[in-house]
Amino acid sequence: MATLQKIRSKGPLLLIVIGLAMLAFILGDAWKIIRPTQGLQFVGSIDGKNISAMDFQKELENYTEVVKFANQSNDLTEEQMNSLRDEVWAIMVRNQILSKEAEKIGLTVTDAEVRDVIERGSDPILASTPFSGSDGKFDADLLKNFLAFYNEFDPSTVSYDEYEYYQSMYRYWLFIENDIKSGLLYSKYSALVKGALVSNPIAAKDSYVNRVMRSDVLIAALPYSSLNDADVQVTSSDLKKAYAENKEELYNYTESRDIYYIDYEIEPSQADREALLAEVNEITTQLEEMDGDYASFLRRSDSEIAYSEVPRSIKNLPEDVVARLDSVNNLGVFGPYYSNYDDSYNTFKVLNIVNGYDSIQFAMIQVIGEGEEYDNRADSIMKAAKKGADFAELAAKYNQTAAENWMSADSYEPATISGENALYLNKLNSMKKGEVDVLKISGANLVIKIFDTKTPLKKYDIAIVKRPVEFSEETSNAAYNKLSAFLTQNVTVDELKQNAENSDFRLLYYPSFESYSYNISGVGRSHEALRWVFGANEGEVSRIFEVGYANDHLLVVGVDKINKRGYRSLDDASAIISHRAILNKKSELLSEKLAGLTIEELKKVDDIVLDTIRFINFTNNAFVAALSASEPNVGPSVAKLEKGELTVPIDGDNCVFVAEKIAINESSSDYNETTEKSRLQTIAVSSIPSSIFEALYYNAKVVDERYKLF
Repeated sequence: MATLQKIRSKGPLLLIVIGLAMLAFILGDAWKIIRPTQGLQFVGSIDGKNISAMDFQKELENYTEVVKFANQSNDLTEEQMNSLRDEVWAIMVRNQILSKEAEKIGLTVTDAEVRDVIERGSDPILASTPFSGSDGKFDADLLKNFLAFYNEFDPSTVSYDEYEYYQSMYRYWLFIENDIKSGLLYSKYSALVKGALVSNPIAAKDSYVNRVMRSDVLIAALPYSSLNDADVQVTSSDLKKAYAENKEELYNYTESRDIYYIDYEIEPSQADREALLAEVNEITTQLEEMDGDYASFLRRSDSEIAYSEVPRSIKNLPEDVVARLDSVNNLGVFGPYYSNYDDSYNTFKVLNIVNGYDSIQFAMIQVIGEGEEYDNRADSIMKAAKKGADFAELAAKYNQTAAENWMSADSYEPATISGENALYLNKLNSMKKGEVDVLKISGANLVIKIFDTKTPLKKYDIAIVKRPVEFSEETSNAAYNKLSAFLTQNVTVDELKQNAENSDFRLLYYPSFESYSYNISGVGRSHEALRWVFGANEGEVSRIFEVGYANDHLLVVGVDKINKRGYRSLDDASAIISHRAILNKKSELLSEKLAGLTIEELKKVDDIVLDTIRFINFTNNAFVAALSASEPNVGPSVAKLEKGELTVPIDGDNCVFVAEKIAINESSSDYNETTEKSRLQTIAVSSIPSSIFEALYYNAKVVDERYKLF
């Protein structure tokens, strides 16, 4: 049991971050979802295999319990739950893809290998578990002791809370163990991929030359911007050519929608503000007259700030309150007043001003029990401590450690504290350095010693009524009716485009909107609208959705275009392709102006930009200061030239240029084939595996339809 107490005493853990390397091949933050819906069976498919909603929900519940245990918390925010759903989906995708590839080649992970990792504590995730020693390192003996205890303990001998704690810890460990096993499989597969990468003498020599041979270059460039787009004639054949050249960039890996939407935020009216001010005026009058039970009064007043029985220092009070404290003569009420900082009406009453500390170092000995015997025992301990007895030695007589702990005001002042918790904290703040005293609470006496304090502070016992300005039901109805009236006259996406701005509605555009977004472009709680989007046809306009975390937004969405998975058509990609075709045509025209000219002749060309770039090589981008842009093609274009030679006109990212090599800077370093091969191998090992896993992901044709259910 001592081992278990040691584990439990470690306190709340940080939210564990698992399998980061294992998820490297899953692209980005790609999966966002909201909440379950009944009636559908699958959340998607991986490599043609359907993933049932039941399996996904089970994995989500298991993982949620793990995170709650790791956080020592029972509550997770909506954003945290969305993140967990994404992680669970990513893990399921990863495991299925990796398992298939491993099975093909007979790659496995044995229980002995997992045990070896645990014994050595070599997986970083182990350090995040409760099974760590005082040095913060994983302690396998702590784990063994817990597992031995768990396998033998009788649930009837512990409280229900303890039983639940041990169950949660055991589930947590099973998750960690499974994660280690998955990590080992990933590591083995990665090692095989890396082991297949080899270099050769020719590539090594070429890499060395391209890296160490640097040049000074004179560049003469004509920016694409020197020609107006309107002056460039592009034919249908030009468009087809540009499409063929850029087709691979036009592949949709997932189905998406081009949408237009109106996000109409409901604002409080002047009448709403006047009504709230009148209410806060009445609250102020009541606050002036009352004496006691401020906690209940603030609750009835709908204040955003609850009353705490522990006084707060100014750094833990609202800024608008702090700015007005000096205006309160002695103790009294200030208000009502308006705070522009958070758009609120406020009033407050200073009940008392006391002295306290920013931080307190203390220890205590608990005397558990009630009655004269226990009171006398606590009094005896206090007297011994006051006479100079070592506090830790006194605690040891009662099987306690009396550890000296620092506690800062920031750790408790922001909270709402009452009852014996408030009594305890107020007692600590009232004592002086070196003082010993007894605090009597329900069922115990606490013998407290203050070892040190930092920064004496003035603290305020204060009742604050803070009422943010909110819109009324009448204002909400008026906004809804206004938008509804507009929609009765504009029922298609084209009509939204034509008339929204004229009706004072801001119309926003979101191309290639994908279902893994858990709401519409950052509008809170708009997942129902997202589901509508992916069930609608082109040209359809939605009903009005009442959304926002405070239910303060009205949302209307129109589906302009459905982009299917696969290559985008020329018409679909017309905007991108037209731009590329114009650049191609500009390149032709500008190249004709530069072809065959000497440097002296180039200097006389209209709109020419000249710049000298030093120490460039094959691999580095050349920054052209005169263009304020980088040009990656400069280095490769001059790499094989002799000093004094010019390139032909070359297409760049921002211009067409001609470059002259004006100097060669040879490296003094000797070529070492072994070293260069090793360098190339390191580069390949760091990048190729992730590219392979990315390809595996796309080949698996992952279909994510969680938005239909969650």
